Amino acid sequence: MATREFLGKILVPIDGSASSLMAEETAAIIAKKFSATVTVFSVAQELKVGYQLPRNIEDEIVGHIEQEAEKIINNAQALFNEEGVSVEAKKGKSGDPAESILEFSNDCDLIVMGAHGENEEDPYALGSVTKKVMRLAIRPTLIVKKITPLSDLLVCIDGSEHSIKAFKYAAEIAEKMVSKITLLNVQEPRIYDYAPQTAKDLGERILSDALKAVEKVKVDKKVEFGVPSDKIVRVAEKGNHDLIILGSRGLGTVKRFLLGSVSDDVAHKAKCSVLIIPAKT
Repeated sequence: MATREFLGKILVPIDGSASSLMAEETAAIIAKKFSATVTVFSVAQELKVGYQLPRNIEDEIVGHIEQEAEKIINNAQALFNEEGVSVEAKKGKSGDPAESILEFSNDCDLIVMGAHGENEEDPYALGSVTKKVMRLAIRPTLIVKKITPLSDLLVCIDGSEHSIKAFKYAAEIAEKMVSKITLLNVQEPRIYDYAPQTAKDLGERILSDALKAVEKVKVDKKVEFGVPSDKIVRVAEKGNHDLIILGSRGLGTVKRFLLGSVSDDVAHKAKCSVLIIPAKT
């Protein structure tokens, strides 16, 4: 697979927050390795107040918002230019930021975005825009919680086709980034409780089958038992992995919002960055 075809265009939504800056720096690391072009994407903020402002005051506030947006874009471009990364800037229409990002992302190969905006107190929590993009994006989405060199990858395998797809994606990244891969399968505790050896054998078989699908990749294998999302997060933290990679089942729009999923839970709970590979990539 040619590098340009695999990862040629990276979209980085920006809002000037510390989380956004970490996403920019992480995207620069990736772009340099893959000779990718970065598009920084700023969505205009709507002015919302509960009453009618005088026209002159409204114009003044809107002008200030536009100046701040321009400053954020210029700073982002300067960061990528300094790193020698090809960069362009785009502005979305005012309205729902997540919808603008999703619409614009159709032409990219990877979305790299911060976990939340400026007002979130918890450094690992997901903001509303990130949640929506993560759940509905048809492109791989890297949620940055720390600046990551992508050197130690934890890839989660459950035996499904979409998890094999995530493993193949991880292998492409690992080859370029010279990353270490740990392949993890988590067996449900109820299976282990009834038949411990059967659960272990099943996990080992799932890992072995995954390795057949991705040749020439050296990995560490690990089988764990417990609630999948909780165990994945604990393994990532204990092993100091800097990125968790897992597939999304590609549920329909309504189900994605009403039903929890392993990828959703991991993205919310993990303290390291998370890369989600959607089924329809």
